[in-house]
Amino acid sequence: MKLIQNIIFIILISINSAFALIDTNADTAIIMDADTGYILYEKNVDKKVFPASMTKIMTSMIVFEKLSNGSLTLDDTFLVSEKAWKEREGSSMFVEVDKEIRVEDLLRGIIVQSGNDACIVVAENISGSEKTFSILMNEMATDIGLENTNFANSTGMHNVKNYSTVSDIAKMSQYMINKYPEFYHLFSETEFEWSGIAQKNRNPLLYKDIGADGLKTGYLSISGYGLAASAKNDNRRLIVVGHGFSSPQKRSQGTARLLNWGFREYTNIKLYGKASDVGFLPLTMASEDKVSLTTDKDIVITVAKAKKDAIETEIIPIDNLKTPFKKGDVIAMLKVTIPKATPQYIDLVATKNIDEAGYISSFITYIYNSVVSFFD
Repeated sequence: MKLIQNIIFIILISINSAFALIDTNADTAIIMDADTGYILYEKNVDKKVFPASMTKIMTSMIVFEKLSNGSLTLDDTFLVSEKAWKEREGSSMFVEVDKEIRVEDLLRGIIVQSGNDACIVVAENISGSEKTFSILMNEMATDIGLENTNFANSTGMHNVKNYSTVSDIAKMSQYMINKYPEFYHLFSETEFEWSGIAQKNRNPLLYKDIGADGLKTGYLSISGYGLAASAKNDNRRLIVVGHGFSSPQKRSQGTARLLNWGFREYTNIKLYGKASDVGFLPLTMASEDKVSLTTDKDIVITVAKAKKDAIETEIIPIDNLKTPFKKGDVIAMLKVTIPKATPQYIDLVATKNIDEAGYISSFITYIYNSVVSFFD
């Protein structure tokens, strides 16, 4: 029986080696490249978890969005209600009832101090109530493609309807970092003082020399310790989300180990620059027999360093490609194949307008294809 188990394990390793080179004592975990979105490692990524204070990433994003669209400024002030003032369960900013607090200070109270009271102040002043604010949170979750997430409050306090997955939390973190870079620095601040009380950021990785600059811890007695973390090394950014650690120490060590492994074992390679010539696509039933392809952004892939010399590419047309199409339309994909890894697909666009073929050209093409098919 032991021999059979070993054989099965070896087979699983060979099939899915990209995800089997490291393990973690978290119940569920993921490593994502923040720039390419490539998943370096995953463990039980679709398991439903209670995100606890990692919920505050979304709470912060609602504020960031309103700052970005001009409906709020950092100097605007929010009034503290009695409900927010009384919120002392869990972590707190220690707001004072009926006091006006600047939005920027509230953000630091949420992000650095993980203040539940600060979250309620924000929710009530933006939406009138925390319940209505959670509707905004869920709308944004849908907009950015979170598939297994629902928010019931702004704080992350335990509620069976406040749930997510490490996969969705990683996707949410990636979106926030890339969408709101002008505000992301708040997640790297290690200390904030309010009401004469100085509190340190609870993210343990900020105090390690590994390039970490965010995001949020989370803890509930029902589900254990979690952490959404991001770090930058040589212009590469990784996001790690782990949940279900049994202690703060294991959370700190476990997420640091995953980040270090990701930087050590993987790299990003630029295959093509924006607007460069990628190749061409043969055409039938069109005014021309082929069209050149390019890309509207740099094509960068994430690959295990041990496999960086084994990359293969192939141009394939999109399903049901028809003419006419316009310059800039996505008409093909660059399939990037790496041994024992999931293929990556990147959109390619046409470099010119292509019309449908005329009747004579179409008839000649039809005859040619029929003859070829007959002899095949």
